[in-house]
Amino acid sequence: MVSVWGGERTQVHMGTLISARIADANLSDEVFTLFQDLDRRLSTYKSDSEISRLNREHEADVSPVTRDILKRSIEINRLTHGAFDVTIGSLSHGAYRFGTDERIPTQGEIDRLRRFVGADRLRLDKGRLRVLPGTVIDLGGIAKGYAVDLACDLVKRHGVDEAVIAASGDIGCLKECEVMIVDPFHPEGFIARIESTLPRFSISTSGNYERYIRTKEHNHLLNPKTGKSERIFASVTLMGEGDNTTLDALSTAVAVMEEKEALSLLESMPKIRYYLVRNDGRVIQSPLLEKWEGVRFSN
Repeated sequence: MVSVWGGERTQVHMGTLISARIADANLSDEVFTLFQDLDRRLSTYKSDSEISRLNREHEADVSPVTRDILKRSIEINRLTHGAFDVTIGSLSHGAYRFGTDERIPTQGEIDRLRRFVGADRLRLDKGRLRVLPGTVIDLGGIAKGYAVDLACDLVKRHGVDEAVIAASGDIGCLKECEVMIVDPFHPEGFIARIESTLPRFSISTSGNYERYIRTKEHNHLLNPKTGKSERIFASVTLMGEGDNTTLDALSTAVAVMEEKEALSLLESMPKIRYYLVRNDGRVIQSPLLEKWEGVRFSN
């Protein structure tokens, strides 16, 4: 989790606390309406959402925004060689039942349901979207970042160039903001303070220390290739200059990767900075943190 300091208005949408720090109160209302609308379209928990209808009927017409986020999801699936996969729903909802009657599935259940996971089971045809029977789309690893991007774009279209929009660990800043990265082992503490004066700063954190079943060994960060919870990192924080959508999805992917694979991916993307906290407490940070004009870091 990442915490933002300063006065803001808050509401609960998309299953989490959304905060908007904008001078114009009317714009805050528009931001909350945007999050509410996206939740109605993208939620796997709302039976009348576009995603739920697609999961249930296997084929559906959807709005441009739903098509766009699914297209982005497929692109990031390819970029991460399958570590990020929105077809994970048969495991996250069907096996572990995160967000409802949570449970630890047997290995047999995991093996049976894992065969429904794979980006090739989602088809974006010209007219309609299709998913193969048994596959369940779960956008939990990308939807909040996507919503933050749309909210920042909305604010800028109104001619406002200073704001902070936060959806749990996904935060978009316009101009000045201060962000603290929480210590996953001591949630009342922090491992870094970040001050940004960039026109657009983005940050996303995924961690195993808030959502889990019984113990952190059974956390919500599932590896699509194994069906098991992550084992390497306690938290993953990625930062960039815009595009919370990509950071949200990449932080989800990196969280389930082996360390060598994760660092190889991140080093191939020099515009992304990172803090990775291993489960043994060791912190791995981007060598580019000190060379980022407009962003200052302190411990």
